[in-house]
Amino acid sequence: MAPSHRVLIVSEHPYPDHATLRRNVVQLLDEGMAVDLLCLAGSRKLDDGSQARTGLRVYRMHLEHRRTPAYRYILEYLAFFAWALPIAFALSLRNRYAAVLVDNMPDFLVFVALVARLRKARVVLEMFELTPELTAARLQLGPRHPALRLARWLERIATRWADHLIVVSRQCMEILVARGVDAARISVLPNTPPIAATPAHAQNREARPTFIVTHCSLVERYGVQVAIRALTLLGRDWPDLELRVLGDGEYKTTLVELAEELGVGNRVVFRGFVPWADAMQEIRAAAVGIVAIVADGYGELLFPTKLLEYVEHDVPVASARLPTIADHFPADALAYFEPGDAAGLAMQIDRLLHDRRQAETQAMRAKAAMRTFRWDALAPRYMAALGFHAAAVPATTAP
Repeated sequence: MAPSHRVLIVSEHPYPDHATLRRNVVQLLDEGMAVDLLCLAGSRKLDDGSQARTGLRVYRMHLEHRRTPAYRYILEYLAFFAWALPIAFALSLRNRYAAVLVDNMPDFLVFVALVARLRKARVVLEMFELTPELTAARLQLGPRHPALRLARWLERIATRWADHLIVVSRQCMEILVARGVDAARISVLPNTPPIAATPAHAQNREARPTFIVTHCSLVERYGVQVAIRALTLLGRDWPDLELRVLGDGEYKTTLVELAEELGVGNRVVFRGFVPWADAMQEIRAAAVGIVAIVADGYGELLFPTKLLEYVEHDVPVASARLPTIADHFPADALAYFEPGDAAGLAMQIDRLLHDRRQAETQAMRAKAAMRTFRWDALAPRYMAALGFHAAAVPATTAP
């Protein structure tokens, strides 16, 4: 049976490693569409069946990603754009795409869809990040810095050129609207993992909690240092409790040194990159999942996928009280602490470990709160943003 439509996706993220990219691709394939994907080559294989699906053609660029020095980002963005542009042009001349989905960063990557748009394809820019805010926070730039002004200008021309935008939260939508983008051209889609892709295994939590977990890229913004400091405060009542850190990144050396300096080096386990299915199995057995994002001017806008994975697997969560997270989960659904407050985090972990019944109740409340933005509820909105099934879900209704 011939596919109903063909869609081009362009992403400077690795496939199938990147959870949201994988979700987007699989949804279109499940809808009976053909997908051409331009992306980075993943460093790992993910055996979820999405790599060999009928209707999927993947074009991969091998590019080693490094977060430092800062100019490395610019070089990577330019290299990927230069690689993707002629391929996207050639594919767009060979195929008539119904839609082109491009995600950032960088924002200017959306212009690889030029030929497809001239051939009447709908061009959608999925904004995982707001580049000006991220640039200002990462580089600690003042509002008039030339790099920040350039980021604003690139965002402005990209958001005005695309037919439609996807953002991860209501807060991000409000920022873009304040910059002059029509709200009717924006859909809010959190990075919710699809439930169908979640391996179904029974929970295997110990009666006596043995470990807590945090799962993220190891950069300062994600606050693993806060979790390590909190662990030192739990030593009296929980001397054998481990903090397992799933993920890798530029900040790892600093975190290892901090754990050793605070005397908990033997209780902080850095697992490095763990394949997704294995990571989910480990998360399910954790006593508490930790979201310790710091409020650095950009952390306030984040709505991390890992939080949603903890909730989906019934893991009670201790989370920094940040606006986007608090907008989705009420006070009784997560154990909130103030961003950067190790003592507050330790207190919430201790409470959840001592009262397992209360912890289970909290996890149930979080899962109930997530029902409105589970992927099965949001998938019609995603399809509408791409121009399919447009009557299914109002595009700008925030979850």
